Amino acid sequence: MNIRFDGKTAIVTGSARGIGYVCAEQLAESGAKVAMLDVLGDRLSESVEKVSRKGTVKGFQMDLTKVSEIAATVAKVRQEMGEVDLLVQAAAIGPPATAESITEADWDKVFNINAKGLFFMMQAVTGQSMIPRKTGAIVNFASIAGLAGMPEPMCSAHYSGSKGAVVAMTMQGAVEWAKHNIRVNAVAPGGVKTEMTISMVGSPEKMAAAVAQVPLKRLSEPYEIANGVVFLLSEAASMITGHILNIDGGGYAMGF
Repeated sequence: MNIRFDGKTAIVTGSARGIGYVCAEQLAESGAKVAMLDVLGDRLSESVEKVSRKGTVKGFQMDLTKVSEIAATVAKVRQEMGEVDLLVQAAAIGPPATAESITEADWDKVFNINAKGLFFMMQAVTGQSMIPRKTGAIVNFASIAGLAGMPEPMCSAHYSGSKGAVVAMTMQGAVEWAKHNIRVNAVAPGGVKTEMTISMVGSPEKMAAAVAQVPLKRLSEPYEIANGVVFLLSEAASMITGHILNIDGGGYAMGF
């Protein structure tokens, strides 16, 4: 299947590193103009330089916890790169914590990025660009942690709660915006070889324990998640909306 996005503009949040970076890279390779958004300014500049070798790319530094920045950044993307056809929301944080240790500040920090920021980005992109043109495709990043309880070392109640919110908002967006021909789906990764996963899990011993819980006995590579994202954005998935695509090596199916 040769998926192309020629003539389309995509926003990818959290694209300075990790899965978001690979999503931006794949979209650029497939012909999309890609707006790479991240709060990490220096890292973003390096990543934009690399992905620019694949296609048309611009970087936009933005803080998802500041709602006014979200709407303003979307407007800037539209002005500089054209109307937004595709939105990928990979930005998230996942600090490890036991349920009894989470503070109110910890909770708010995770939810402000993973859930609140994600919603207002969807609102800004659909309101400014997709609804007026009656077209668009969105892929949010949920997690198998938002679908089921997680054993140690992957447990984190505020992360799991925020990803459960992503699942709910994805389904609600799919129902509400279907009349505007906007599709809203999500991917739900399990463990992926990223900096965030490594920092969340901690020691090599805990990583080995996490891998042992996966039926395929390995973590996903970032490109394996990005492949699912690109499919859901494409016309090959034109009748798919409100779907949560698990990409986890069978962990959710096994029930851990």
